[in-house]
Amino acid sequence: MKSFNSRRSVIILCLILVFSLAFASACQQQPSGSSEPAPESSASPAPASSEPASAGEQSEASPASEPSEEPSADEPSPEPSEEASEDSEPDASSESPDPQESSEDEPASQADDPEVLPEFVSNFVSFGAANTGVRANSAGSVQLTGVNTDPVYGGVILYTFAYGSKLTTSAYKDYAFFAYGYNPEHFVYELEKSYEGTLPKSVEIPNDGFLIAVHKDQTEMLNRLKNADPASPVYPHGVQACPDLQFTVKKASGITIDGNFSDAEWSKYKIEDIGPSNPSWSYAQFEKDNYYSTAEYYEAYDENYFYLCVVVSSPYHYCPVTPDKANEMWQYECIQVKFSSESPDGEYILQHYDHVIDGTANNDGIVRAYGFAVNDAGETCYYENSPVNKVFGGQAVCTRDDATQKTVYEVAIPFSEYGIQPKKGMKIGVTFSVNSTNADDIAKKVWKNITYRDGGGVIGRNDWAKIPVITLG
Repeated sequence: MKSFNSRRSVIILCLILVFSLAFASACQQQPSGSSEPAPESSASPAPASSEPASAGEQSEASPASEPSEEPSADEPSPEPSEEASEDSEPDASSESPDPQESSEDEPASQADDPEVLPEFVSNFVSFGAANTGVRANSAGSVQLTGVNTDPVYGGVILYTFAYGSKLTTSAYKDYAFFAYGYNPEHFVYELEKSYEGTLPKSVEIPNDGFLIAVHKDQTEMLNRLKNADPASPVYPHGVQACPDLQFTVKKASGITIDGNFSDAEWSKYKIEDIGPSNPSWSYAQFEKDNYYSTAEYYEAYDENYFYLCVVVSSPYHYCPVTPDKANEMWQYECIQVKFSSESPDGEYILQHYDHVIDGTANNDGIVRAYGFAVNDAGETCYYENSPVNKVFGGQAVCTRDDATQKTVYEVAIPFSEYGIQPKKGMKIGVTFSVNSTNADDIAKKVWKNITYRDGGGVIGRNDWAKIPVITLG
């Protein structure tokens, strides 16, 4: 039995030896580079080598092969590593997902978030007759983003003499310019010159007119300016483009409102003559070269009144109204007056300039309307039209002399009606029209009014910005 066990042990040892030799032989025949998987470890992985791996050597688990976080739209895409092999093909997983190239100078966000055009202001420009039906959003109007302001992206800006004499075009990238000057023969503003594309170094602002600068991205406004009839009259709403409608009046002494004009009483208070040769005044409603009515006028003030004297020279005088229907005089020969206790170039009036759509200045009693006439019976007729006061509390005497063909209007408007105390340097607004419609005109249903330029704030739209600025001297 003992011998049998000994032999069995020898056999088992031989078998173990055979299997060990076979296993060793099999291991020597394994392909080069293959190895047993490393055991799992809780230790942190070793940092990636700074040496770049050649193509095909990076394993899927390598951090270098993972795509980086997608670049933000407003940040430039990351630059490729300077250490990358020139021979190696770029790893597709590391390419930027955005096919558009971007740079720090021109972020991708500019394409995704274009600049916004500025809002329009209340001022605008219209072509053709500036009747009461015209609005800023009418098909023939050009809306503005500013008046006498510095350039911005997407601007439509109107410039007058108040801004300066010229613009340096280097500050107006992608702008076009349209210059409008006053034509004294037609009594309107008309296109003088336009600039687009290659610009001169500077563009002049017409001294008696205005310049419109429009950015190329304001396509609708630009096309309206380009396509407008060059001969069409142009009306700037809420803008005084005439440099001469600012006057300083003297303090009065010895004035009597009696309708008896004398040089001794009034000559030192003269403002100017009214006629077709004076570009501040418009005869647009008259037949060409038949400007039969002219005038001269005087203005002064004291502690209580603002004084106005208008002497009209005309072969005609027709005014068949009566004192109790004085508000009908506008159809005949008379003067219509507007008085503003606020300066026409001040913030209040410029905010509420358009009487057609904004009755604030009228309703507040800031701007009030008056009419003065001498009727066919020789009576003085007058009225005040204001929501805050219907009865004229001043003085007025009007006379007509058919022999000399002169009509005299002498008026004193009380400051007390406006609750103001006049003082030197104060600015107010005073305007008037010389209504010259005679009997023949009435039969033809034609009205002839001489006004300051653009209606003067009296006729038509009653644009308060057109009222002359009066400084008390």
